[in-house]
Amino acid sequence: MTAKTPRIHVSFWGTRGSISTPGAVTQKYGGNTPCVSIQYGRTDIILDAGTGIRDLGIDLAQRSDRRKQKLSVHILLSHTHWDHIQGLPFFSPAYIKGTKMAVYGSPNKERFLAAILQKQMDMNYFPVQMNALAAELSITEISRSGMQIGPFTIDWQEQVCHPGGSVRYSLSADGKKIVYATDVEIDKIFAGGSKMKRADKTLAREYCDFIRGADLLIADGQYTEREYPGRAGWGHSSIKTVIETAGKCGVKQLAVFHHDPQHTDSMLDLLWDRYAKMAKSVNPSMNIFWAREGMTIAV
Repeated sequence: MTAKTPRIHVSFWGTRGSISTPGAVTQKYGGNTPCVSIQYGRTDIILDAGTGIRDLGIDLAQRSDRRKQKLSVHILLSHTHWDHIQGLPFFSPAYIKGTKMAVYGSPNKERFLAAILQKQMDMNYFPVQMNALAAELSITEISRSGMQIGPFTIDWQEQVCHPGGSVRYSLSADGKKIVYATDVEIDKIFAGGSKMKRADKTLAREYCDFIRGADLLIADGQYTEREYPGRAGWGHSSIKTVIETAGKCGVKQLAVFHHDPQHTDSMLDLLWDRYAKMAKSVNPSMNIFWAREGMTIAV
């Protein structure tokens, strides 16, 4: 018998947007802010460092201790809004000597990426400063040409339809493609329909080309179509537009992500039931689910 090829495993450690929302009404889908891990063989890639990264860090540290192996982790930041970086000071591998920890982010920040992250750990905000971390830490603004991390080819694009900007990532390995595209207001891009402006046509084409054929798309779907008009310009998408666009681009599986802080477990259940019917009408069919803290899927 031949050995089975290892699968890519995607785990959700934080799926909530804007602010953490612990409590009785968010236990199912979770209240931690964005953090997703992707594991393939011995390579671990982390997408965003919201409050969910704390539990991931505990899990990684325990795994390292069991295997008697030093950790090597790669963290790709979509952007530096608080809900995407506030968990970083609580990431336990950062305090373990011998850990190699690489953090990547946009080269288009108005201030250097390292300076932004260091400021978060200023003594006025946090008792431990970044230079006290025991890990071997590198903070890198990603190059224009993308990069290779272990078996993964990483591509990226800037997303201008979000205050301050954000980055979407594509991770490809073993013939599989995973796209992480949170914090982007695609309703703004596609709003013009047939009368779309030239600049929006370019953004729309870039977005569609980037997600096309993805085996898994993790996408910002913070608002219902009823909520979106009152929140236009806030930098997040409506679920309906995300589903329609993903379906047209041949996405095989869609994870709705960055849940609104006001959306309770019961409301998310209702939304999943309602919008799943829309996804079934896509040709070819597209699987859709609401990302839930603690969920791991194989791609």
